[in-house]
Amino acid sequence: MAEQDRYTFEELVDIIKRIRRDCPWDSVQTHESLKECLVNETEEVLEGIDHFRDTGDSDNFCEELGDLLMLVILQSEIAREEGAFTVDDVISGVADKMKFRHPKIFFPEDKEACSLSWDELKKREKIGENACNTRKTLTL
Repeated sequence: MAEQDRYTFEELVDIIKRIRRDCPWDSVQTHESLKECLVNETEEVLEGIDHFRDTGDSDNFCEELGDLLMLVILQSEIAREEGAFTVDDVISGVADKMKFRHPKIFFPEDKEACSLSWDELKKREKIGENACNTRKTLTL
């Protein structure tokens, strides 16, 4: 894709918001009604991975990841409309989670955290606040 044809993440979110507002099909979708789409697109991503592995052709894999990303943004937009959370909350939540689960990278000075296994970190994470609702303290 040529550089001038590229969109930013924010532009994509705006495109999805407009489609949600103006498209008769998209405007009536719910979290529940999109569940089958999520399953289908996830399966297509898995097929894209296999195709990429077998052929070295990444175009389909890239396209299917885009379809899955579109559904994440659409689900987040529906949640925003409901007052539940925004796509920014999703991004912050997963960023917090990744930092919490990788203390050797982000908190190397915290020897206790660095000594914990992945499973132990996940258990401690479950005890804390949900990352999508409240920014949790990353120190253990």
